Amino acid sequence: MFTGIIEEIGTVGSILKGKHSARIEIYAKTVLGDLKIGDSVAVNGVCLTAVSLSSHSFTADVMHETLNRSSLSFLH
Repeated sequence: MFTGIIEEIGTVGSILKGKHSARIEIYAKTVLGDLKIGDSVAVNGVCLTAVSLSSHSFTADVMHETLNRSSLSFLH
């Protein structure tokens, strides 16, 4: 369960779906100021781990079970 503070609403940049997982890119501004690889971020109520960062977005891996049990599979 995510228990942090919601800092902003990001935008889905891309979702690359694989056989057993997906990689989601989220465009954001505020959260990137202090986000580090390995930090947890709430995305649609799901706690995800940042696996890469750019100047305008972060990416996170989403496992198959998380896609099945959350609303993340409906994002595009």
